Parts: sequence; structure tokens; C-alpha cells
Amino acid sequence: MHVRNALKAVGAALAVIALCAPLIFWPADEGHTTPTELSQATVTVPPIAIVPTTLSPNATTTTTTTQVSAEPPTTTTTTAPPIDITIAAVGDVLPHTQIVDSVHNLVTGSYDFYPVFAPVAPYLARADYAVANLETPFGGADKGYSGDPPFNAPDSLAGTLRDAGIDLVSTANNHALDQGWAGLVRTLAVLDAAGLSHVGTYRSSRERAAPFIVDIKGIKVAFLSYTDWLNGLSLDNEHAAYAVNTLDADVVAQDAAVARMWGAEVVIALLHYGVEYERLPSDKQVAISNDILSRGVDVILGSHPHVVQPIEHVFEYGTWRVNDKYVAYSLGNFLSSQRERYRDSGLIAYVHITKKGQLAFVTGVSYLPVYVQLSSAQSPVRYRILPVVPGRDPDTDTPLTQLDQDRMAAVWEELRSVLYRPDENIRNLDPAELGL
Repeated sequence: MHVRNALKAVGAALAVIALCAPLIFWPADEGHTTPTELSQATVTVPPIAIVPTTLSPNATTTTTTTQVSAEPPTTTTTTAPPIDITIAAVGDVLPHTQIVDSVHNLVTGSYDFYPVFAPVAPYLARADYAVANLETPFGGADKGYSGDPPFNAPDSLAGTLRDAGIDLVSTANNHALDQGWAGLVRTLAVLDAAGLSHVGTYRSSRERAAPFIVDIKGIKVAFLSYTDWLNGLSLDNEHAAYAVNTLDADVVAQDAAVARMWGAEVVIALLHYGVEYERLPSDKQVAISNDILSRGVDVILGSHPHVVQPIEHVFEYGTWRVNDKYVAYSLGNFLSSQRERYRDSGLIAYVHITKKGQLAFVTGVSYLPVYVQLSSAQSPVRYRILPVVPGRDPDTDTPLTQLDQDRMAAVWEELRSVLYRPDENIRNLDPAELGL
């Protein structure tokens, strides 16, 4: 028995040596497999692998058959093409008394604002969505129209804005309460009847609680609206809590978070803030803007100063990417009778947004200067909002004077000097982008 076991051991040792001999005695410089050779090696997996598994000497043998494809599986990935949208935004719509009188037909008693907007309307209608700051309520004819505080404009202005290409108006501004609670409610009813969306003032707490989100060609964009003051006006406690959005960074951040929960992919805040006629943002504007942009808002579009203020590109560093955010501190006047330098003009800001896969992000802001033309050669006088594009005469029914041409050239240079920064994707609009 002992001899048999010894022979078995010797046999096993010889078998091991025989198996290992090629590895022990093989020349090191001939049989070594290089990494390149390994990378080029081909591993063939048979279609059927049979793996026997023995449980114990007394147990039955179980055979497991695994089906393995001889060819690697093919995976089909469908990538949706990128979506690009452009949102146009204009500044203050201020129908001063002179403008209201100029569109009044004394025979019919009607007020036709459309000729005022006609020259610039294509630049709004060709955008995917357009917003404006409506700085007047619609209190009704029985209250008497007024183009100075307290403001009260003819209802036809609402329909004209819609016809000119505006989709949404911001109603949170310092004139929101010029006609009181009744005027606020009536204004929203007039806008509804005209097919104009609105944000910033509300008829109920329930209406206030629902974020305004619009699906623009597959990108969900939320619009928020707030004002820094109300000219000292206020409402009773019954409506004060929800009637007008007042500017508070914590409230904006909370509203932005709610909008995200409701599916918003981009959040734009329309802020009525700043110091009138100041061409640079105040320290307060800068501070609250940076705070808001760091807490869920992607773009800020400002109004109230009645002059154009700079557009800034703000970087926010997230956990895995840099977010490009923008703040246009003031878009200036879009419609007004103010004739002072810098107040007779404004701009249309175009916010460019792209969606790739599941991610939507802001890619830049372009701008189009606008100039409010005043012609006193006719009776009544005419006001026209003109796009300012070098080398291209605006399509207007009112002849351009040399004074108009000189002023439009100056407007172009004034705005270019404070806005143009192509390295930050802030540049003047090429009309060809809108097909114009």
C-alpha cells in the first residue's frame, strides 16, 4: 500500500514537471507575449458551452447548458437631434399720453396701435417666443385713459401686442396697482381675451401658486416675474399676499425650485428693478442678480431704468459642468414718448437655448437696437418703433429725416459700446438668423 501511494506521488510529480517544462525552459526572449499581441488576440466563444458540475461522489451528475451567441450583440442607439430655440424680450411698453393721442381716430373713437409696432413686428414674430414688460393696466374707458401715472391704456393695445408677435407680458412692475385691485383683475381679463399670456400679477392664491411654464418646440421654459416696488401703493390684506410678485431673492429661488419640479428645463426671471435713467446697474441690482442666478435661475431680463444697461455673462460651476447664465440688467424703452438721449431707444434681447439629449442650456444672447421715431410732419404726430440695422433702412410708412438717421447711427454705437462681447456670446443680431 505504501509503495503504491509512493508511486502515485512520483507519477503526479512527473506529470506536473511535464506540464510546466515549457514554461520553465522556454527562452525568455522568444515566447513572451507583448501587450500589442494581447490586444490583437482573438478570443472565440463557442455557440454552446457545456459545463458539468459534480456535487459529490454519490450524487448524480448535473449538466447545465448555457446558450452564448457566437457574434457580439448589436445595440441600436437613437439620438434625438439638437433643439434650438430663440426667445425675444423687449423692455418697457409705456403708452404715454402723446402716443395714445397719436393713435386715436376721432371719427370712430378707436385706438389703433398697430402702425406704431409694424416696422419691428417681424423681428418679434420670427422668434420662437417673445415677451415684453407691460407697464400699464387696462382699467377701462370709464376710468379715463391716462399716459402718465396713474397709467390706464386702451384695451386695443393688448391685441396689438399679440398681433405684433408678443406671446407673454410681465405685469409685475411699479404701475401694477395704478388702477387698484379692480384694475389689476380687469387687466388680466383683457390680456386673456387678447390671447396674451401674463405673469407677475394674479387674481387668486391658486393662480399664483402654479408656475408659468411653456413648451417651446420641446424645451420647457419657466417665466417668473417680480417688481422691486409699487410706487407706494398697496392692497388690503385679502389680496396683498398674492396679487403682485414683489422682488425677494428667497421667494425667487423657491419659485424656481417649484418650476423645476413641474418640469422646467430653463428658468427665466423678468425683474423690474434698478435706478431710473442710470446706464449702469446699481450695487443692489448686481447683488440680487448674482444671488438669484446662483439659486436656480438661468437668465434675468431687466426693466424699469428706461435706458439700456449692460448684459453680463455669469459662470456658475456645478458638480459636473459649467452653466452659462446671463443677466440683461435693463432692456431700455421699447415704446415711450421720452425723447432724451438714451431714453428714445432700447433693444430686443434674443436668448438662445439649445437642448441636446435631456440637457437644455443657454448658449448666448444677441441683441437688436430699436429706436422710437417721432414725426411731427403729420397731424396727429406719428410714433414708430424702428429696428436699427446698419446698412438697412427700416420698413416704415413715415419718412426718415436726417435727424432720424443720425440718431439711429448714434444708438447703434451707444449700445455696441456697452453690449458687444462676442467672446462671451453677446453680440448683435444678424437678421438673416430670423430669415429677414
